[in-house]
Amino acid sequence: MRSHAPPARRCRALPPAAAVGLAVATLAGCQTYAPRPLDPAAHRAQWAARSPDAAGVAEFARRLAAPGEPAPFDTSDGLSLAEAEAVALFFNPRLRVARLRAGVAAATAENAGLWDDPTLDFDGERILAGVDHPWVVGATIGLTIPISGSLSAERDRADAEHRAALARVAQDEWEVRSRLRAAWLEWSAHTLRAQQTREFLDELDAIAAVAARLEEAGEMPRTESRLFRLERLARQGDLRLHDARARESELALRALMGLTPDAQVALVPTLARPPVATPDSVLDEAIEARSPVLAVLREEYAVAELTLRREIREQYPDITIGPGIGEEDGDSRALLAVSLPIPLWNRNRQGVAEAAAQRELARAEYEAAVESLAADLAAAAVRAEALAAQRQEIESLLVPLVDEQDQEITRLARLGEFDALLTLETLVRRHETKLRLIDARLEEALAAARIEELLGPPPPPSAPAAADADADADADAPITAPPTGGSNP
Repeated sequence: MRSHAPPARRCRALPPAAAVGLAVATLAGCQTYAPRPLDPAAHRAQWAARSPDAAGVAEFARRLAAPGEPAPFDTSDGLSLAEAEAVALFFNPRLRVARLRAGVAAATAENAGLWDDPTLDFDGERILAGVDHPWVVGATIGLTIPISGSLSAERDRADAEHRAALARVAQDEWEVRSRLRAAWLEWSAHTLRAQQTREFLDELDAIAAVAARLEEAGEMPRTESRLFRLERLARQGDLRLHDARARESELALRALMGLTPDAQVALVPTLARPPVATPDSVLDEAIEARSPVLAVLREEYAVAELTLRREIREQYPDITIGPGIGEEDGDSRALLAVSLPIPLWNRNRQGVAEAAAQRELARAEYEAAVESLAADLAAAAVRAEALAAQRQEIESLLVPLVDEQDQEITRLARLGEFDALLTLETLVRRHETKLRLIDARLEEALAAARIEELLGPPPPPSAPAAADADADADADAPITAPPTGGSNP
């Protein structure tokens, strides 16, 4: 509830020339507008020039590694998943937008809670009757004195909003890393399936050649030898599908890393299970402290708290004064106009009520997210345990049995007892078992990655949390880890 004093009647606070000079000097300190049009050609060139070997990426990868974990960054042997995460944090377009959005909140916080600019009012009138002093002119300066505390409350709220924006950036960074891990595992599985299918086709061709010779010699009917050609055609179609899916997944990975589709970089497939320790209790306070989702909701609750405080302070009035020195009828006068709103009927009741309701909503959203996180973690732990047991069963029971069958068929073939159809069936079963093992390892790795995604990143040693990062940090630099001195081009 603020107001400004009306111009004083028939007073002259400043001589007209001085008032004009003051106005010109004030306007000289204002910023000027300079257009900055879009430059698609420059952006395309900059995008094409991005490389995992860019300055700052390797250093950031080392800082991103867990304590005691070596983090070599060498792209000459291909880009690993750990190295790709650092590249994505630097170049991902969604993260660049998120950091610049946090920069808007930083600019707001830096300039929040400033005093209102003074107002310069000029008043002039001429008395039509014949008098010795027909002109009465005056100029007043209106100043608002913020005694309500609303400016301080606004500054605190803007700072909290900035911390919430930084927490959202940290959450976005963790989501990009989690998406990259899941997409990397999917791409690796497609790549390994294609590799395994090629090996199967090579083995199938060797056996099919033997079957063809037996058919020519009249020792195998055509109905049986035709099965080899049918099997090859079916598996050749599977290979094309695996290759297409692998290529599509690789393009998605390049997009997540912020690289062009034709960027010269080789990716290294892996289905290794992330070393994630399943928590003993999903109600552990440490889980709530690590979760980026809950971190954002905590900061948003702080914003709601300070918004309510600001709205309450807005009930109290600020004083507006208008000092001046005037002249009327040849007499000089010193004047002081004071304006003080009276909080009688409005009292900013709507703003206070809305802010109080918003605070309760923010509290409920945080508590609901805690319950949802606990439920998701419990379900993810059960799934991960079941998938790990399934993978172990395949490795310990099915794979040895298939290998034993293959060895027996090979031994019989060396003794001259070659059964083409039995050999084909064994080869197919071994191929399908290897594909099943790839699928089992993929599902187990995805389940472990899901637990890691829900838990959130461990806090870096001797480093502030993302939400407490320096407001003056480079808006394009990753904030997941301590500042590296580099920036996101």
